[in-house]
Amino acid sequence: MAKLRNRIIVFSILIIFLFTAVCYAATGTEYVKVRIRFPRVYNEQASLKGYEDITVYEINENPNEIFNLDSNHISVHLDSNKSYHIELDDTYDSYEEALSYAKEFENNFGDDFYPYFDSDGFKIYAGFYSSKNDAKSLLNKLSNNGYDGEAVNTEFRSIVVYNEKNKPVLMYDNNSNLYFTSYYDKESIDMIMIENRPYRGYMGFKIIEDSKLISINYVDLESYLYGVVPNEISASWGMESLKAQAVAARTYAIYNKNPRALYDMDDNQNSQVYRGYNSEKESTDKAVDETRGEAIYYDDKLIQAFYHSTSGGSTESTENVWFENLPYAVGVDDAYSDRSGSPYNEWQKSYSKEEIIKKLRDDGNNVRELYSVEITKVTENNRVVECIFSTDIGEISYKKENARLLLGLMSSWFDIINGNVYYFTNEFTYLNENKTVPSRGGGILDNIVDAEDEEEANESFKSLNSGGIIGKNVISSDGTSKITKDTLSVISSNGISTLKTDSSSYNFEGRGWGHGIGMSQYGAKQMAEEGFSYEEILKHYFTGVTIR
Repeated sequence: MAKLRNRIIVFSILIIFLFTAVCYAATGTEYVKVRIRFPRVYNEQASLKGYEDITVYEINENPNEIFNLDSNHISVHLDSNKSYHIELDDTYDSYEEALSYAKEFENNFGDDFYPYFDSDGFKIYAGFYSSKNDAKSLLNKLSNNGYDGEAVNTEFRSIVVYNEKNKPVLMYDNNSNLYFTSYYDKESIDMIMIENRPYRGYMGFKIIEDSKLISINYVDLESYLYGVVPNEISASWGMESLKAQAVAARTYAIYNKNPRALYDMDDNQNSQVYRGYNSEKESTDKAVDETRGEAIYYDDKLIQAFYHSTSGGSTESTENVWFENLPYAVGVDDAYSDRSGSPYNEWQKSYSKEEIIKKLRDDGNNVRELYSVEITKVTENNRVVECIFSTDIGEISYKKENARLLLGLMSSWFDIINGNVYYFTNEFTYLNENKTVPSRGGGILDNIVDAEDEEEANESFKSLNSGGIIGKNVISSDGTSKITKDTLSVISSNGISTLKTDSSSYNFEGRGWGHGIGMSQYGAKQMAEEGFSYEEILKHYFTGVTIR
């Protein structure tokens, strides 16, 4: 379970860090950095296309235009650690000056000469050689004509830009914050296409893990939201639900800004789904514009505005899904989501025993046999707190969100529907009239407990528990005996029942889609249809908050 546990621990640390955020106050234009994973195909290169010639900006806090590339179509590549270049000694004040001298060198010496940019300014580089020896011929020619230089290898620390003729026009150091864009006259904005998909703002690149060239969209916050809201909620839903989504997405984005990181968010479900200019819709643009600058606060601090598709009838408190207790993200009854018509209100999923064994093994458990899957604890909002897998190496416990992540289920509100799962109780167990026993394809058994619990049997029967039968102990007049057979006959207050204790498949029934924290998007849709404002929607799902 190590992999899933690490995921949750990292997220918990992130929650603690983010919860220290103070009140956000917009001063000037607010920007976010979004890693663009799609439609990228290759780790080593990417294609950019502009509406006019592509302009290069240096961005530290604000965009600063530094030069123009005489091209509207470029490809950006990771410089190989096997490539050697000749670095000339002279430094130039501008790209244009370095480019002019580079062209003169090409005319006089042949080979490719191109500007190189780092924190010291512009230099001129030449060639792409497989070794220092290969560079010696040109290096000697340059030296004989009075030009000093050396053969260098940037070792995955540089990025190379080629024009549409596949000619290098720029190389720059990975520590340089260069971004590319062009002017789109139709919208009167800066915009750039990566792999033919347009994005507002600027596109930059960074090298990570010595071999990956990642793309980062530097875009103003409101423009970012234009590309998020229609991808997180249906643009045809009521305007108040779209506004609620816009405010939640804006709050989430601001809260997750991290100046010390390469980027603030991903463009997928790891953060918020962001698909750029082509995905924008008139209705969601309007929702963003009419809530411009608004965010959600608790105790004068920005909240972490979680949201999900469908709650299933109640949302959940953060400490029951992850670990940190966030006072504004507590479980609430959610009849709105329940009557929204969401296709995810109820769901089913089935796995064979072998498939679950594989999932356990893939998560680092050396399991060969599975005897049962048991839900041992649930929250008052119906979500699983602990799920125990009884295996040949013992019982393996998965808690909170880890259980649904392991099983790949739509939510942690689920039951197990299969032949070897039963409720363990006795005829004196009292059930609250509002708490009914979910159908699990099994039944109610009398006096089945773990061996170590026999002395406290009377106490244990006061609560309703569920789980597999194999490996349990039966109390009888002859003492106790362990259940090991495929079938078992049990005498209870209801008579004699024959039970099948071995199961080759596990069927899961559940409600909702997502982690269940914060705003239910289908619930917001229903509240909007019933006449609630976006402020009322947000205050229903986030306890004790203000919107401003």
